[in-house]
Amino acid sequence: MEFRGQISRRLHQEHEAVIALLAQFELALVRLAVLPPGPDDTTWPILLPKLEGALRHEVTRHFQLEEEQLFPRLHEQGDGDLADLLAEEHTTIRAVAGPLLELIERAAQGGLDAAGWRSLKTHGLELAERLTSHAQKEEGALVPLVDDLLDEPTDSAIAMEYAD
Repeated sequence: MEFRGQISRRLHQEHEAVIALLAQFELALVRLAVLPPGPDDTTWPILLPKLEGALRHEVTRHFQLEEEQLFPRLHEQGDGDLADLLAEEHTTIRAVAGPLLELIERAAQGGLDAAGWRSLKTHGLELAERLTSHAQKEEGALVPLVDDLLDEPTDSAIAMEYAD
């Protein structure tokens, strides 16, 4: 789908990127048979920093953009139920992401034992399911509305602020 506005295009790009990364993460977690992974396992030193950066962006800047700039406008337009549902999902995702980010940091420093890796796997699979579903929901419902929700000057102003 082609989007007119800068914000709708940016959201779409970020959703696609996080969905792809989460698919890679989920696959790596499912394949994780040896806990902790061996020193010759090259997957985790590459994947964990990418995942940490993406999650930190997603649950802060991306969610903040939606909550502060888009959800109030959805309420004004009569789509408050959608905004409330997505905001509720943000709360749930943040609750799962917090402990997972701590585990990712510890894993990146080599500080997870087998129990820690099992916890990372459990939290990771839950987050992958929740955030993927959420991003897909936003792709189908929120992003198309954003093109109609924001006029060009507002879209440009929000995009400039978001880029900073």
